[in-house]
Amino acid sequence: MEKTRGRRRLKRVLITAAVVVGVLVAAVGGSFAWLWTSADISTVGKARFGNALAVPPLAPSTVDKDGTRVFGLRMQTGSTEFRTGVATPTWGFNGGHLGPTLRAERGERVKVRVRNTLDEASGVHWHGMHLPAAMDGGPHQSVEAGGTWTPRWKVDQPAATLWYHPHPHGVTERHVQKGLAGMFLLDDEHSGRLALPKTYGVDDLPVMVQDVTFDGADLDHGHGFLANTGFLGERTMVNGTLDPYAEVGDERVRLRLLNASTARIYTFGFDDDRSFSLVGTDGGLLAAPAALNRVQLSPGERAEVVVTMRPGERTVLRSYPWRDGDAWERRFNGGDDSFDVLQLRAAERLRPSPAVRSGHPVHVPLPSAVP
Repeated sequence: MEKTRGRRRLKRVLITAAVVVGVLVAAVGGSFAWLWTSADISTVGKARFGNALAVPPLAPSTVDKDGTRVFGLRMQTGSTEFRTGVATPTWGFNGGHLGPTLRAERGERVKVRVRNTLDEASGVHWHGMHLPAAMDGGPHQSVEAGGTWTPRWKVDQPAATLWYHPHPHGVTERHVQKGLAGMFLLDDEHSGRLALPKTYGVDDLPVMVQDVTFDGADLDHGHGFLANTGFLGERTMVNGTLDPYAEVGDERVRLRLLNASTARIYTFGFDDDRSFSLVGTDGGLLAAPAALNRVQLSPGERAEVVVTMRPGERTVLRSYPWRDGDAWERRFNGGDDSFDVLQLRAAERLRPSPAVRSGHPVHVPLPSAVP
């Protein structure tokens, strides 16, 4: 009799344990299914494109008696109204958010007076520039709060689209996200003669793409639960502009694409799947244009593309899902995400632009500098 009762108790315990395990398995499975199905992000068809694209100004410079071109960059705090009526604390160079576009020519000697007015150390790294290590602004060359640094070097590489940003150890991601970034354009004796759009801010547009998430009025710097690549934002902005559009008055427009995000990979194309001419990459202008409808950029990479527009039309620069890596990598590290990035609006009458033909431009790209 006692053995019978013992067997019954054991049976009840086993049944209860099985039920509990089943419930836990179902809960875990349901939670994972929810995480999987909700992990991808898309702003396709949701962007209002109600804000004119901000174009960073060209940085003023002076020329010393010895011919050195001198720029000044001041790291400072600011407040930016990304969304109407909401002031977000930001950082910038010579302003509240992002920095001006520096421009120099091959063969010039340049000097940049960097001043840090932040309350913590930061720095400036010249991403893609060929220059001495002592002037590169790496993690070991931070500028202390209240400090200054004046690197100088000779520009000795072909025309290219470069950029600058801080590189302090352990906090580079946060400093870039807060707004410490800007472009550095290089010209040479050949680039000005090429049949490419070249009027800065008109038919030659800087397109600095960053992903962003807001936590109330503040910028969110948190990482996703299952993401292992770094910060992945919920939406994109270009040159610090949310939902941006750019008015186009020329038949062809040159977009200097920069992936200024800290972890996200973008696969750029257009919503109507039109082709464009890839004319430059990290190392400079290509030996000949390449007709593409997609170009993929990892963080820090650049690409120069020329897009042909028709009078009165609109098209959207879009980031499509990328198909590299396994399913887990794509799902939780941004590979399945898609974004409507920038709308181009062509005027009813467009100024004629020369065609981008095979054989132009004439440069062979050099390897990019280590980021």
